[in-house]
Amino acid sequence: MGFVFFVAFLITFYMFRIIGLIVNKGVDLITVLTMVMNLSVSFFPLAAPLAAFFATIYTLNKLSEDSEIIAMRSFGLTKIKIYLPFLICSLMIALTVNSLSSVFIPKANAAFKNTVIRLGSAGMIDSIKSGQFFTDIPNATLFAEEVTDDGNNFKEVFLHLSNKEQSEQRIIFANTGSLIKIYADEWHAPSLRLHLKDGNIIKLNPTGEQVEKVLFEEYDFPVFNSDIATTMLDKDSMKSNSELSRLIEQRKQEFEKAAAEKKLEPNEIKNLKLNFFRTKVELMSRYATVVQIVLFIFLAFSLGIKRGRGGGGHGTAKALLILIGYYAVYFFLISLAQKAVLDPMVANFAPSILFAFVGLYFYRKLDWAG
Repeated sequence: MGFVFFVAFLITFYMFRIIGLIVNKGVDLITVLTMVMNLSVSFFPLAAPLAAFFATIYTLNKLSEDSEIIAMRSFGLTKIKIYLPFLICSLMIALTVNSLSSVFIPKANAAFKNTVIRLGSAGMIDSIKSGQFFTDIPNATLFAEEVTDDGNNFKEVFLHLSNKEQSEQRIIFANTGSLIKIYADEWHAPSLRLHLKDGNIIKLNPTGEQVEKVLFEEYDFPVFNSDIATTMLDKDSMKSNSELSRLIEQRKQEFEKAAAEKKLEPNEIKNLKLNFFRTKVELMSRYATVVQIVLFIFLAFSLGIKRGRGGGGHGTAKALLILIGYYAVYFFLISLAQKAVLDPMVANFAPSILFAFVGLYFYRKLDWAG
């Protein structure tokens, strides 16, 4: 239940984007459910340690309140024997998440982002209506007097273009226009081009004065380039562990070679170093999740047992504060590693080592011997 809760909580941060696709693009239910499923899977490494932590806390609190811990102690069970089932469960959960993180979770992450890209481009044209302004194209406003039912052909087209600095504006008028979609493959979003015929282009300066007018018989305006999707599809979070390992070695060699030869600009060498560190951070963080699950359950066991019925209720609060402290240190060190200031392995596992000592301290303080 805790696992489902944390996954659902993390999904809420993306729901506005998904709802926007449903409302604006008319996405079918099957596609939406597939997107939510892929997004849920991508959150497994974040949700699993937290769910295991709070589930263990709840279980130990309940066992203590029902005097089950006292009953176990009366039969001579030592704390290591009571902890043993929790240790086995933690190892099983950790190995399962690690197995999923190596291949399955990166593929789910890629599938979700690929779908968003495809819907954002291929489905974009569905919301263009006759006689209405369309503003979903970056830095552009499109208006067509008539739009065919399939959304691919236009008449009496008006297109206003501006750059980000608003230093230049272009106004394009055309008698007719059509949308051309070029698909590279089933995974990438298509390239979209607006093919205009029989019109003119008016260029304006920042004050709105006309500086140039060009007549044309045919003109192609790039609405969306599939190269954008290609860069987004190449993120480290979408690669398997074996792919990341090879990429880390490749980027390490590129960086060391550039640093030794000093043929590149300092900024280029710095970017090579940053790419190497960030890829290594991604791989190390997957392995760190395995350790987190085991340690979180260990601390929850050490602090979840109450001293008698209704006693020692501050253990949960202590565990929560320690958990918050752990993540504060962890994310701070990760930020340093992503800036190539700290080794990624140290950033990922140093907080876990400190966490292990804290858990061991409270484990030794449990109120019976053995």
